[in-house]
Amino acid sequence: MRTLTHSLIAVLGLLSASAQAQTPTTDAPWARLQWSSSAAASRYSEPSIGMKITGPELGLHLRMSDLRGLPRVQLEADGLIGAQDYSSSDGTLSDRQTFDLRARALYQLVPTTANRGLYAGLALQHSYTDIRGELQAGTVRGYERLNQSAWLALQWRKGLNWDVLPKVQSYQLDLGVLLQGRQHSYLSQVSSAWRDTTNKQTSGWYLQLQGSWAAERGLTLEPYLRYTQVDKSDTVNGGPRLVNEPANKRWQLGLKASWPPH
Repeated sequence: MRTLTHSLIAVLGLLSASAQAQTPTTDAPWARLQWSSSAAASRYSEPSIGMKITGPELGLHLRMSDLRGLPRVQLEADGLIGAQDYSSSDGTLSDRQTFDLRARALYQLVPTTANRGLYAGLALQHSYTDIRGELQAGTVRGYERLNQSAWLALQWRKGLNWDVLPKVQSYQLDLGVLLQGRQHSYLSQVSSAWRDTTNKQTSGWYLQLQGSWAAERGLTLEPYLRYTQVDKSDTVNGGPRLVNEPANKRWQLGLKASWPPH
């Protein structure tokens, strides 16, 4: 679980260090920061085996723009934590812990305004799910799952000026294409007959649509809908039998509250 976390920190750290190194120190801030918190409902499923993980999640989000010396670079990070319910033909578990860490390094390819337009770059994602516990008394046990993935990321941000809805400020569209994913399944937690496996995933995509609504006292409300789909992985030896990670999909519907940037 530590490997990709360190990678995410390194990406953000190297870019921010580069920004500071290229321009002499001034009284101006080295970057423009915008913090957001969120609440959402998540539904993950593997339809071919009837497995679902559903429930609420809370998030903290950061966008860094106007980096000193790198004005067209934008850095973003998301942290999500959930308490979700697991169900499959093997049984059910309640209040399972889930964690998601995401980081994006984006470059403004087509500016429309200072912080709007078309961006492209790299997105890294780290997802952890704990489904340890008895699914069927004495016969089936769950295990921990960890997914690490890299994506080609595109983002389109556009301002809006509608007379009929003056508080609607902008919308944002994010598209990602999977470059490579690794699904780590700690099957040895089920029984000593199984071995831990790592499956490779090479096909998938995500799409997220987000709006921006001006609220009171500088607060901005941002509803969003995100869909992620990853196709079936390769097959590896799990001990008693061959193991693959089935095709899966995930819906997330949520609301962010963003504080004024500073």
